Amino acid sequence: MGDFGELAEVDVGLYRAILAKPGTPLADFVETMGVTVDELEKSFARLGDMGLVRLGEANALVAVSPMLAEATVLGAEDLELGARRAAVEQRRDAIRRLVPDWNSTLSTVGHEGVVDVVSDQTAIANVLMHYADRCEHELLSVAPGRLPSSRIDGRTRVANVYSARRGIKTRALYQHSALRDRATRAYLNELSSNGARIRFAASLPGRSLVVDRDVALLPIPTEDPGRHGLAVVREPNVVSWVVATFEQLWAEASPLEEVINKQQQDDTEIDQTRAAILRLMAEGEKDEAISRRLSISVRTCRRHIADYMAQVGATSRFQAGVIAARAGHTDTPTTTFR
Repeated sequence: MGDFGELAEVDVGLYRAILAKPGTPLADFVETMGVTVDELEKSFARLGDMGLVRLGEANALVAVSPMLAEATVLGAEDLELGARRAAVEQRRDAIRRLVPDWNSTLSTVGHEGVVDVVSDQTAIANVLMHYADRCEHELLSVAPGRLPSSRIDGRTRVANVYSARRGIKTRALYQHSALRDRATRAYLNELSSNGARIRFAASLPGRSLVVDRDVALLPIPTEDPGRHGLAVVREPNVVSWVVATFEQLWAEASPLEEVINKQQQDDTEIDQTRAAILRLMAEGEKDEAISRRLSISVRTCRRHIADYMAQVGATSRFQAGVIAARAGHTDTPTTTFR
């Protein structure tokens, strides 16, 4: 049964039937449409919620013009959304009026040396956003690891997206392991969609941001293991060294598209392995026997089984085997590898 937006095929069929034969009792459509009375009643209720049908005189079924239904049902929502958008824009304009004052103050206060150390967590967020807003040409970012290990990592992400959205040339380096996390993948897709260039390396040094090749922002440890400070470095030789290190890593790293394509091939191979595991499991083989036949470790075998059970909501290996057999998940894909 296909879908038409939020309307199911039965809903569209019922609307068309009522349109063709107005006033026909709902039960009369059961045989012609090949559905139950209960399904038709639910379908009629959905159409009614969208303003597409109503009961006329003597409870006769009447189809309503889609244009009229749109104006009637969505008109109030459109007005509400418009008012909310206007309020958001008004608040945004009010907030942005103070940006020049903030940037002017931050640019002239506390920069007595070539290196400033910021330890207050709120101040760190302010500094990161200040430089993201001040950036005019290029932002270079190095981000090791999978998930943000500290609050400063999350703030760096916000700064990256903010700069990319402004059209600033943004290049970001990540480790391959970053793609294993769903939230990180979503963030990287957003960053890429805003024009950022992203590459991946097997390993990377510590996190860093370089703004217009003039300022390097480097997280530094503090006495509190759960928090990081921020070093704002303006010494030209140190900044040049950070940039040179970035360029070397960038030249050796793999582009996002290449990594995604390889991962898709690897996923297909994993799918073949999992299908074989499920097939052998359904045949009653033990983990040790499955691992020997497929030349994988027992640990890998059990991880595949556990992942599949979680995916399909199975509470036992037997149930998982039944689900896999019924769903055809024990059939090995016919993908050809290069």
